[in-house]
Amino acid sequence: MNAAVAPEVTARRSWSYRLISRCSVPPPKFGTREWLSLAEGDHRKIAAVVIAAEAWARGGDELPELLAQEVADARRAFKETEDAEYRARAAEHREHYKRLPKAGTFVDRRAAQLAAAAPQPGDYQGKGAGA
Repeated sequence: MNAAVAPEVTARRSWSYRLISRCSVPPPKFGTREWLSLAEGDHRKIAAVVIAAEAWARGGDELPELLAQEVADARRAFKETEDAEYRARAAEHREHYKRLPKAGTFVDRRAAQLAAAAPQPGDYQGKGAGA
């Protein structure tokens, strides 16, 4: 994953390759019955152990990059979901307000208020001097 490999990683991988290359046939998997039945100095037994160790070590070599990628993917997925939810709410909001009656300008609203407050035919005029 990472283009720049540390010198100690390169040295470890080279050492592992040399040990594995001593084995002329593919070794059995580490820990299997076939592996257990091999003699202690058998190149296949050593190669199987080195392959297992190298697989474990490579996982550790790449772990920071894998975790960073996993976090970036999770953030991207969260943001995409959040953005989709926002767009849906905004569209819903626009649709809701399209259906409401138009309020007009302040002048229009004030004129409607004054017209509603003006005396109407049949209103009680009161008993004062102006009545």
